[in-house]
Amino acid sequence: MHFDRPMHPRFLLLPVVILALGACGDRGPIPESYDPPGSTITTGRPISDQPRRTIGFRETGVWVSNEYAGARLSDFVHVEDSLYRAVIRPENAPINNSAWYGFAIWADAPDTIAVELTYEDGTHRYVPKLSRDRATWQPIVDEDYAPDTTAGTATLRLAVGPDTTWVSAQEPWISGRFDAWTAGLPGVVRTDIGESLRGRPIRMVSFGRESSPEGLVMVISRQHPPEVTGTLAMKAFVETLLGDGPQEDAFRSRFRVLVVPLVNPDGVDGGHWRHSAGGIDLNRDWLDFNQPEARHVRDAMVSEAERTGAPVVFAIDFHSTQEDVFYTHSRDLVPNRPGLLDAWLDSIRVAVPGYELVEEASGLGSPVSKNWFFEALGATSVTYEVGDEQDRDLIDRVASSAARALMAVLERNGGA
Repeated sequence: MHFDRPMHPRFLLLPVVILALGACGDRGPIPESYDPPGSTITTGRPISDQPRRTIGFRETGVWVSNEYAGARLSDFVHVEDSLYRAVIRPENAPINNSAWYGFAIWADAPDTIAVELTYEDGTHRYVPKLSRDRATWQPIVDEDYAPDTTAGTATLRLAVGPDTTWVSAQEPWISGRFDAWTAGLPGVVRTDIGESLRGRPIRMVSFGRESSPEGLVMVISRQHPPEVTGTLAMKAFVETLLGDGPQEDAFRSRFRVLVVPLVNPDGVDGGHWRHSAGGIDLNRDWLDFNQPEARHVRDAMVSEAERTGAPVVFAIDFHSTQEDVFYTHSRDLVPNRPGLLDAWLDSIRVAVPGYELVEEASGLGSPVSKNWFFEALGATSVTYEVGDEQDRDLIDRVASSAARALMAVLERNGGA
């Protein structure tokens, strides 16, 4: 027997600071992602909001909850003895296989239980991350984690008790965390450039030369809710550009940087797998701009380019996938700063010895942000994908090196 009850008082006292995760090891193969049929049709589609509730079992004293931003838990069932099943459904389907999950679990008395993660319209992808305080996170230890790649499920062994354990596909970065981070950045201006479909603010951070810059650098992140490793790379990239040193000072005296760190706040806070509150993959809406989130980012970037009269020399969109990869434009496409791309990539390779920088170049066939930045603004544009389980320290090293490489290349006359 199970029953629902109102929000547990402990959720009223949760800390808001979320720190980066420690290094993760290789946990075996992860299902490949895909674009399902219709992904480039970006008129709005209905979504199903998960019921926010706490579920408990009187006979075992085990409790779970999804009553917090970024959680995803559709149902929770006591199967038998110490085995429970967590059912995870997406916001709508068809959908990319980025099966996000997140829930809190505790028990009236100490116990060890097994939780099977099962999915509808998807399969298991992310190695579970655990926390006792929502401030520090670690991947589950190997002996407590059994993914079944054939069934597309995973079983977790969890020690539960009166103290809450949070289980999440990745360490959560929700809208409040983004707000706290941007509020602490030195020397920046924060601007609300619009609202999401459900009224959450979309914020842009800007810094550098205010008037008559030599060029604009544009940065966006988190179009897809689960892609936390991309956010970690974006964070390191931006913080490096804001660093205190002669290279950074010289860069900011010549160039202006525009950053929209959270493009899809509804999806992130709603615990979505892929889509916005409009039921759409926002990174397929950079042609028709049917969704308000993509329109607001486009309008803000175009407005700044028009206001300053400066060329957009570089644009980067941070994402996550199964492994690190830099998606670039074909070399027969000539941007505002010819030669910048190869000089930048070569500099990263030199700066991070032993790191295999994988590049995949393509044309302009898909309606993604990278292609819009090039077609509309002439920018050298990159989609930087970070591996789901990439070592968090290496993410920081590569992204910081990428920022320093960009400053160095632009210092050499923009890479021309």
